Amino acid sequence: MIRLLSRSPILTLIFPLEKTSYDKPMSQTIKPLNDELSWDRVKRIFTIDENGWYRKEIQSIINITLCGFATGLCMGGIVAMKNAVETFIANNEASQFISHFDAKRNLQDKVILNFLKKGTKVGLKIGLFCLIFSSVTTCTTAYRGKLAVENYMLGGSVTGFLFKINLGLRGMLVGTGLGGILGGLCGTTSIIILKLSGVTIDEILEAQQQWINSRNEAREKIHTV
Repeated sequence: MIRLLSRSPILTLIFPLEKTSYDKPMSQTIKPLNDELSWDRVKRIFTIDENGWYRKEIQSIINITLCGFATGLCMGGIVAMKNAVETFIANNEASQFISHFDAKRNLQDKVILNFLKKGTKVGLKIGLFCLIFSSVTTCTTAYRGKLAVENYMLGGSVTGFLFKINLGLRGMLVGTGLGGILGGLCGTTSIIILKLSGVTIDEILEAQQQWINSRNEAREKIHTV
């Protein structure tokens, strides 16, 4: 972990070295880019391609973040709906409503309001978690030129550190350690799945980008008609 952190793009930005072992891709997991160095690959992620669309790495980060937000929205919203129903029944046992439909409408309003309020709060938290984790992992992978478990561990450690930074030193250490462990498990699982499926992460991102490009082209054709 110490060795990884010392050679990470974050620390290298603060304490630049003249030459690193990550100047060229170390494996074929990431498509070789002989004309680009470590930071060139990272900076390239945040540029627009020749068609004026986001790069596949950025699109992957966006998709992961949106999936995290949607998951959190559903999780928080479902729990909030259940609590809203129980609270409404407990607070209105002796209440009189104009009609049966009026009571149902009031209950429905409470349920929808709690779903959106608490679901959005949980969704934003999980979405932010996914954004930080995927961004650090993607940038580290591009910088090192290979997909490895250490990249996920670094992403998990940074995310855990930032999410527990308000709890003091002990909280930050716990968040960093737990995040590194969970990131390592996520990375190990991802690499095993890629090995078993016989595809690379570049092929998956490329297929995803082609699908998104096709969708964008179809939308442009609709708007031009």
